[in-house]
Amino acid sequence: MAFDKPCCPADALRRVKMILVNGIPTGITLLDEIIAEVKEMNLTSEQQIKEILLKKVKVYNYLSKGAEEMYGKAILAEYKKSLALNKR
Repeated sequence: MAFDKPCCPADALRRVKMILVNGIPTGITLLDEIIAEVKEMNLTSEQQIKEILLKKVKVYNYLSKGAEEMYGKAILAEYKKSLALNKR
C-alpha cells in the first residue's frame, strides 16, 4: 500500500499523531499511514515489525540514535493497539 505523501508542510502537520514516548507526548508524522502499510506486510516477528516501523518513521521524522529504542517501543505499542482495534 502506497500512501499519498504530504504535498506541503501544512499537509504533513495535519497527519501528526500524538503518542507517548517514554511518558512524553510526542508527535509522529504519518504514523497511521505507516502502521497501515506495515500491517499489510503480514510480518510475524515483533523485532522485524519494530525495525521496519522505525525505518519508515525515520523517513518523515527525526529520531536521535539515543532515543530510537524508546521510540521503537512506543511505535510498536501503537501498532499493537491498531491490531487490537481491527480485531473487534
